[in-house]
Amino acid sequence: MTTPDPQTEELAEEQSESENPMFLISAERLNQLERSPVHLVAGRLASTSPSKSKPVNELGDVKSLIREISQNYKTDASYIRSDMPVQEIIFRTLLARNNRPMSLSDLHYELTERWATPMRPIVVTEERLLRILDCDTYYGFVRK
Repeated sequence: MTTPDPQTEELAEEQSESENPMFLISAERLNQLERSPVHLVAGRLASTSPSKSKPVNELGDVKSLIREISQNYKTDASYIRSDMPVQEIIFRTLLARNNRPMSLSDLHYELTERWATPMRPIVVTEERLLRILDCDTYYGFVRK
């Protein structure tokens, strides 16, 4: 029986991450893009969210807004719709999951299997989706 080589395991893990990178929304990236993270996230509050009726200056920080979205989106059937643009679906998916990093393959599955419909097929390869996420200048997507 052989013991695994730590360098080999580390190299395999790095290769796996480069082939299937993880993505999340970065407030720092949004600030670099000169976009207000609070305004962008507040615009996606679910209709059932308690903060929906508050003025923007009373909303607090981005993390609390994201937490509120993830707790309340399940009761709002129209929070994510298949007729939304691809990047909007990804943005709302990440918000609904409390901005926990998601792999490229999981995001691809969400788009092509969960949100695609016969009336609006979403046909995008993982390579194209990777390019969309890497070239984003609006939503603040970054690799983890």
